[in-house]
Amino acid sequence: MQPFNFRPATGPWSTGEARLAVCIVPDLTRDRGLGVLVRDCREAMAPFPITTVPDELLRVTLAQVNDAPAGQIDDAGRKALLEGLREHLAPIPPVTVTAGSPLAYATGALCDLEVEPLAALGSAVRAAVAAVRGAEAGHPGIEHMTLGYAYAEASTDELARTLRRVRPSHARLTVDAVRLIEVTAGERAFAWTTVGEVSLP
Repeated sequence: MQPFNFRPATGPWSTGEARLAVCIVPDLTRDRGLGVLVRDCREAMAPFPITTVPDELLRVTLAQVNDAPAGQIDDAGRKALLEGLREHLAPIPPVTVTAGSPLAYATGALCDLEVEPLAALGSAVRAAVAAVRGAEAGHPGIEHMTLGYAYAEASTDELARTLRRVRPSHARLTVDAVRLIEVTAGERAFAWTTVGEVSLP
């Protein structure tokens, strides 16, 4: 396991730089099983050099807005993104996704997600961003929820063995809205604030 390097899809992401992204934000007061899974994973990661993601900053990224840093997208540009999301998401119903198992990876730990229920939502989100900002919407690959970012070297195999002992290893994630957020890279983790929310019909 190596220290995590912050990178948007288009290149290096400097500490303190902000980008816009469209994300799912889990509600752990509603999906209590997911809250338990995340808590147990944090306890499992405690011996490792990993900065864990607090409840209030958990997210599942569906698209990044990579054509410009967040500071160069004004209120009108942000409003246009939200309007584009409302238009493209109008036919997309809420979905329930299975979250888990927790996985170790090269630069930290994540909670895997059942991808099929998110396929239509992810495609619509990226189409909305591309329609408003051009074809610069970055996608993080297979949807997941990051649980922690490594800040020093450690054994990925040992982390994998530790996370595999977390039980139950799966939980429900209810998806009935997406948020446009502003994400800022810190020295060891990301922080973010909400720009706006779009509910699924």
